[in-house]
Amino acid sequence: MKIFVIGAGVSSLAFCSFLDKNDITVLESNQFSGRKLLATGNGRCNFTNINMDHKNFYSNEKDFVNYSLDSFSNKDLLEYFEYLGIEWINFPSGRCYPKTQSSKTVRDSLLMKAEENAKFIYNIKVVDIDFKKKLIITDKKSFKYDILVIASGGLSLKNSGSDGSILKILKKHTKLIDQTFGITNFKTENPLSKTAKGCKVFAKASLFVDDKFQKSSTDDIIFQSYGLTGTAILDLSNIISLALKDKRKIRLDIDFYPEYKKKGLFDILEKKAQRFPKRAIKNLLIGNIDQKLIIDILKRAKINEDSVKISKNDLEKLVKILKKFSFNIVDIHDKNNAQVTLGGVACDRIYKNSMKSKDMADTYFIGEIMDVAGDCGGYNIQWAFSSAKAASDDIRRLNV
Repeated sequence: MKIFVIGAGVSSLAFCSFLDKNDITVLESNQFSGRKLLATGNGRCNFTNINMDHKNFYSNEKDFVNYSLDSFSNKDLLEYFEYLGIEWINFPSGRCYPKTQSSKTVRDSLLMKAEENAKFIYNIKVVDIDFKKKLIITDKKSFKYDILVIASGGLSLKNSGSDGSILKILKKHTKLIDQTFGITNFKTENPLSKTAKGCKVFAKASLFVDDKFQKSSTDDIIFQSYGLTGTAILDLSNIISLALKDKRKIRLDIDFYPEYKKKGLFDILEKKAQRFPKRAIKNLLIGNIDQKLIIDILKRAKINEDSVKISKNDLEKLVKILKKFSFNIVDIHDKNNAQVTLGGVACDRIYKNSMKSKDMADTYFIGEIMDVAGDCGGYNIQWAFSSAKAASDDIRRLNV
């Protein structure tokens, strides 16, 4: 039985590492495997999360991910890494990394196991697939298959090989969900001044779509000339991207002091103002707010930066802004470096217990090619492994 896999990313490597005693060939357009994996987690490879939940995944098909994630969970993935000899650590956020904090550790360990079970052909690009004749047509030659596993990724990080070309082929044969870019940064209609560019704060970001609260994240927020980025923004980005695709109204409220209620923060600032009565407010706030942000915050609060006599009304306006510093999000800023694709092969055309296509015979989908996207924090690599395990288990049953 000849099994062909299109793509040599993480889901492909996982699939090949799971399935032995088969004739497996992997076709990859890059010069090497796992190119996107090497960039994961800023090169540290955040591969799963202790706080795994079905709610961390987005798909138009409700509950599609449940079977795979339950059958091969985060605990199973951690055990599998230990089997491969990869030591791991986890952070308070729940994010798990290899102990070396190097994605190359994960890629190389997976690749060694995958190469024990599969043959890899690099620098070869699939240009069409004849699903009736079971024929893969590439820029070099054609290949006959018995089983086809499509692990080619989506649109994100095109430099890694995920250029969406397979989706154009699939469009003629199965249902697709329109794609957009997730885990990325965003343009706002009211960005801060150049002075604030690159300023990072630890704060709470609360997301509202059509004025309805969606989700919040307390982590790093980075102000840029175009708008916003940082871990807290990435945590919310999939919801933002989907809302942008539907042309909905999106607002992000930043709370610089989530540990205080308004009254507590007011008391702190009032005492400081009484302690230093001769200081202008722009200087008084040094120690409370990053200096790069002070002028922008005072402008938003409509307070004269040189005011020395600070009124109760000024302090109330300042506290209000510090607890709710709002931005309207209008577009994705960086599509080229977005980390995940939202949309893809429609999951209602895939059997959720096996990842097998309902439309093309003996064809499986694994990883990002499907209309499944996880939050930032290791969820997408977990999905790559869980979907690959479901497919490999189903194919293994065919040989019994």
